[in-house]
Amino acid sequence: MGFFNWFSSKKETTAPKAAPSELDVETKYQKVITELEKYKRTAYLPVLKDTAKTFSTDSKYGGYPYLRNEKDWPVCENCKKHMPLFLQLNLNELPTKKDNGLIQLFYCTNHEEDCEGELEAYLPFSKASACRKIEIQNPSAEIKPNAIEIFDEKRIVDWEAKDDYPHPEEYDLRNIDVDIDIDDLYELMEERNRGLTISSDKLFGWPYWIQSEEYPYDRKTESLMELVYQIGESEIIPYMFGDLGIGHITQSPDNDKELGFGWACS
Repeated sequence: MGFFNWFSSKKETTAPKAAPSELDVETKYQKVITELEKYKRTAYLPVLKDTAKTFSTDSKYGGYPYLRNEKDWPVCENCKKHMPLFLQLNLNELPTKKDNGLIQLFYCTNHEEDCEGELEAYLPFSKASACRKIEIQNPSAEIKPNAIEIFDEKRIVDWEAKDDYPHPEEYDLRNIDVDIDIDDLYELMEERNRGLTISSDKLFGWPYWIQSEEYPYDRKTESLMELVYQIGESEIIPYMFGDLGIGHITQSPDNDKELGFGWACS
């Protein structure tokens, strides 16, 4: 978050107490933190183990996906190649909000044909990616993909729970009143490790926004979609969205099969 500017008045020579401006900043900071506690969520950070590539139903990054049939691996609309698997979540293995089935994210990495640019891959419903919820039926089909690259498989073997708070870019959306210079607020949050939004990979919690709040809307009901998973700057998948971008899998509260994946970078 960089460096921050601090402004303070002269301290009184007769008493070793904080200057009025410092007291004022502290009071305003505490007010924001009190408000943020109402919105605190639990996010879950993945604990990983390197494994061989398998057509499995495991929760994992990379490797081979579970396929319902031999034509089930999504293909990029632009280059017609199989899109590499970025993430697969077995919903019955989640630490909370368990469900049946899988959520899978595929994303085209073909730079030679500029699929990202041609299909505006940063948008949540771009044809350069496929984000879907499917049911587990028979054992997975196995095929030889024509993808540019298949990433090494990293299985998610556990989850680490962490407190997570809304990003300042959506304070207005949540009606969180901030009567303090945002640089002062950030600095105090960092010093005390409280009130921050987790920027790394996580399940649930709050989105870390690079630019502005960008929740997509359900294409039928127009309901605001909710964060399922964030792919951050951790390099678990050795691929960069733009310049140190962060991606979000979101899901409609009205239809659990309405999923989107979008990203933004600085």
